[in-house]
Amino acid sequence: MKTIQLNKKNTLELPETWEDLSFKNKIFTFGILSELLANRITPDIARLKMLIQYTGYKPSGWKFFKEAFKKEQTDERETINFNLFRLSEMLNFAFTVDENIITPNHRFTTAPIRYIKIGKESYTGRHFELNITANTDITAREFADCFDLLSCQQKLENEYQKEECVNQIISILFPKFLNYRQNQVSDHIKKVRFLSPEIKFGILFWFMGIVKFYTEHPIYSILFTGNGKKSDSTEKISLGMNEIILSLKKEGFGDAETMTVNDYFDAQIKYLKDNINKAISEGVKKDKLSQSTGISLSVINKLS
Repeated sequence: MKTIQLNKKNTLELPETWEDLSFKNKIFTFGILSELLANRITPDIARLKMLIQYTGYKPSGWKFFKEAFKKEQTDERETINFNLFRLSEMLNFAFTVDENIITPNHRFTTAPIRYIKIGKESYTGRHFELNITANTDITAREFADCFDLLSCQQKLENEYQKEECVNQIISILFPKFLNYRQNQVSDHIKKVRFLSPEIKFGILFWFMGIVKFYTEHPIYSILFTGNGKKSDSTEKISLGMNEIILSLKKEGFGDAETMTVNDYFDAQIKYLKDNINKAISEGVKKDKLSQSTGISLSVINKLS
């Protein structure tokens, strides 16, 4: 938390990370962030609403928002409004704005929503704990399926279909909903549709952060683009997730149903290294190897 000195006697605590928020405030912030990214509110209003939620301050009710943008204000009201705006600008853990470009912060040390409750039943989700490295129990199959659904969701225009992609992602990340062995989605997936929009957004937002972690990883990012450059867009990812899973299984690297996503990417790196080094040992020049595979020379040098 960030301590702000208001005057000689009073201080104010403002969150600096997602982990500084209570569960209630995380869900509230997911709702604000979803409105912001949908262009329904501006960054200034988003931060002001967050400030009021975290501090409990209620300036003349919600009339404050109208007053804040009036041309004529009393000196006292203008000073209060100015100070509130200055305070709200310190809330940059959820998103930043640079030259009118909004950049959301997907980095969570641990899953922001570990449990979801539908009716009388509670469901435990997968974990993804991020420190220097990532520790997760998300399997290769689960990641691949969620990744494909996320890629599809971002390309669809039909709102119902987009929502169904999100529902399926949630059903996978909270595995009691899904039975992979029977290759069938259980009836419980229907219950996901009744979760609040804020909960759904939060789970999707968290998974997008997991994808971002791997696409920007100093080693794993090699697998996502042919030239080894980092990418924020899932549309640029060149892996055929499920096809590679089958290929790795044939090579004896493990079963996608039990292999974690970390082991999955490690296996891909090893598989790629082995093939590059085999080609080089057989006399294939690195520049020719780069031309034939589409893998940049810098990546080949890194792996060989």
